[in-house]
Amino acid sequence: MRETYQRGLQGAMLALGLITTGSALATNGYFAHGYSAQQRGMAGAGTALGSDAFVGSINPALLTRVGDRMDFNFSLFSPMRDFTVKNEPDITPVSGSGLFQINRLDEDGRPMDEVRSKHELFPIPGMAFSWRIDDKSVWGITVYGNGGLNTEYDRGRATFAAGDAAQILPLQETCEGSFGGGANVGSPGVFGLCGGEQSDPGVDLIQLFVVPTYAREFGDRLSLGISPIFVAQRFQSWGLQAFARFSENPDRVTNNGTEFSFGGGARVGMTYELASWLRFGASYQSRIEMTNFDEYRGLFQKDGAFDIPSTWNVGIALIPSHNHRIAIDYQRINFNEVSSVGDDLNPNQFVNGCARPILLGGPVDFDTCLGGENGPGFGWHDVTTYKFGYEYQRGDFTYRVGYSNNTQPIQSSEVLFNILVPAVPEHHYTAGLTWQYSNRVGFDFAVMYAADNTVTGKNPLSNVEGGALSLLNGGPNFGTDPNDQDIELSMYQVELTFGVNFRYD
Repeated sequence: MRETYQRGLQGAMLALGLITTGSALATNGYFAHGYSAQQRGMAGAGTALGSDAFVGSINPALLTRVGDRMDFNFSLFSPMRDFTVKNEPDITPVSGSGLFQINRLDEDGRPMDEVRSKHELFPIPGMAFSWRIDDKSVWGITVYGNGGLNTEYDRGRATFAAGDAAQILPLQETCEGSFGGGANVGSPGVFGLCGGEQSDPGVDLIQLFVVPTYAREFGDRLSLGISPIFVAQRFQSWGLQAFARFSENPDRVTNNGTEFSFGGGARVGMTYELASWLRFGASYQSRIEMTNFDEYRGLFQKDGAFDIPSTWNVGIALIPSHNHRIAIDYQRINFNEVSSVGDDLNPNQFVNGCARPILLGGPVDFDTCLGGENGPGFGWHDVTTYKFGYEYQRGDFTYRVGYSNNTQPIQSSEVLFNILVPAVPEHHYTAGLTWQYSNRVGFDFAVMYAADNTVTGKNPLSNVEGGALSLLNGGPNFGTDPNDQDIELSMYQVELTFGVNFRYD
């Protein structure tokens, strides 16, 4: 049974891959802000206000208000993400010594102001169905992409062991690729630190959710719903070979092709009508336990574990008249409970416990290396999102606008590794409409703009105060200081969503 389930989900993922060119960074961390055109038109608000079959993606209890219908959506998502670095050794020498610095030079040695990720247009399909069982109960199924992560930087260089340590031993080594995954630029150093393979670094993660739902009304005011959740993830990374030597499993860090991971969880929800003009809704999604990415257990902690964090949301719907509806939501995503995402980069622990003894000899604490029990994560904080949506119906048309604001998952101390996953937008503006062409067929449209946002911080591996002796002797001096590189992460997003719905009740 398990093998059949995995083959079925993998087949669905492969089919999805035929119509997508990769995944994209979503808008609330790596979660989507909404899963249908109607949700997206209201910035994802709707925990207490449901009108299409996709409501199972945010609150399964709302399915009792939907009726018999099918919804099909297709989004074009365009994230523009880039990073900028300063104070690298080819332009401004640092005063101490460093393990790793990103250069402001491209592969031809020309200065760059910024490095922008490739692939800026991603198609995202989704579908949902709802069927009434009787006057009180309904069931349905929703298939959608929960979110994802994607970057690929095709320009840049990196330097290892820069600074005055190179005056004692020929340590310094410049490599092609922003994370040093390519060939040497010039003579190799003592340790051969360049990756020597693919220079362009990047990652790609996509998550497919298959969510059947059962919901039931209790009296005239209360509805409850439950949804088992079946998930398949697809991941790969490339261009990170130079960091593989600092891993618990060096051959399981990068360039191992596409791998799938499978798991499941559940979502429960409720709605209650407090008055004819006021509704309350709440929903909770459990942490989703996933099988490990075995081919990337040298990159992610705990042998390649990459679970999906729990999330919960509450909301109210205000209905002052039959053609005006207002939705206000609060959402919490608990990224910090997943080690690979939530654990910080501790530079002293990583360098002194792992990198320095690997390079210079001595006992290695592999738990502090990449993939180790206490190794570096991306350092994401939990995300809180406030969502506001307004809907106005006039004749055959329904108009929507929305705004959402989320707290920042990426802190300034964690910008280095988050170059690969720069999910920094905070403010989202949306609009949409539905044209009910007939009693049975309608068309939906939504647009979203996530305003340009930046997070600036230091590269804690770029400089160690105290110079060469501190680097060679493993002094406890790593961490941010005035001579570290400045790194700026930046992103803005645009999304268009088209939908068609069929009613058959």
